[in-house]
Amino acid sequence: MRAAQRLGKHLQRLRTSRGLTQEQLAVNVGLSRTFVTRLELGQYDPTLSTLVRLAKALRVSVTDLLGESVSAKVWWQVGAQRFPTREEAEDHARSLGDMFIARYQNKPEGPLRQLHTVREKEASGARRTQAD
Repeated sequence: MRAAQRLGKHLQRLRTSRGLTQEQLAVNVGLSRTFVTRLELGQYDPTLSTLVRLAKALRVSVTDLLGESVSAKVWWQVGAQRFPTREEAEDHARSLGDMFIARYQNKPEGPLRQLHTVREKEASGARRTQAD
């Protein structure tokens, strides 16, 4: 998955978790709704100034908006590739035909690693939630 597509999925997740429509986010940031749609679809690589404006509107850091944090307390991994959420790791693992994903948690004594099986994707497209 390209970086623009990962950003788009993460942007959509942040927007919907805050109860915002694409139109509302676009107005808050000073963009067109069409541009926000294309960002969420991964069709555009936004400029740094656009990322800053989006992050402010969503009340997250640019790092959080990008979904990548070097100092993340928890992350998911498939092979050598890291993901901020279990859902993204599972999607990637399914595309590779992998059956397991790894969950890492930073601890003072070093990262703690746990293996998890990839859950089956529900037929309705809805996902189960898991408290981590």
